[in-house]
Amino acid sequence: MSSFFCERTAEYALVPVLQRALEKHFGSAVPIFYWKTREGNRISSEVHKTDNVRVLAMFARRPKLTGVKNLVAGKINHELFEFADAARSVGIPTIAGFPVVSTLHDLYRNPAILWLPVNHTGMDELVFTADSAAPDPIPTDEDGGLVQILSLESVIEEVAEKAKVLSWDEAMDHISELRLEHYRDGYFGFGWFGGYKPVYFLMLRPG
Repeated sequence: MSSFFCERTAEYALVPVLQRALEKHFGSAVPIFYWKTREGNRISSEVHKTDNVRVLAMFARRPKLTGVKNLVAGKINHELFEFADAARSVGIPTIAGFPVVSTLHDLYRNPAILWLPVNHTGMDELVFTADSAAPDPIPTDEDGGLVQILSLESVIEEVAEKAKVLSWDEAMDHISELRLEHYRDGYFGFGWFGGYKPVYFLMLRPG
């Protein structure tokens, strides 16, 4: 399977769609790309010290060409499943976003987007395909089974029900730990996590 753009490029198309939906429900939704020395620093802590937020992590997944016209493939790696397990334990739900496109230009033509839960399903990774020409593409796994997807309404429900309300410092500490520390018996370190970095959405809870 051939890649033709990276996850960061996919983020540029996914983030505005998800941000608008979250903002409409929660009143605010700020996407951030976390740096410990920027969003996680002392100045940011002081500026936001009275803020309480819910946090959602979203991983962009890029489509790959399969060699079959209009059929594109995506993958959720085992590292993302492990991340989601650790994030869930501190009250941060995790989803993946997959734009169903077969050219770069289609990213900005209101493409179909698959929002996928990142939950262990008894497999190390999930590989799926979808038809980029279909108005409502239905993803299927390697065995032809249907892959669960979420509507934007379901994503909002997931955040409302499962995202813990955190102080700013708690949120930044958890995000930092998800990248750098060892969850689960010292084996969940993110020094090796490579390029899989989520966009975090912060929903401010009114005081």
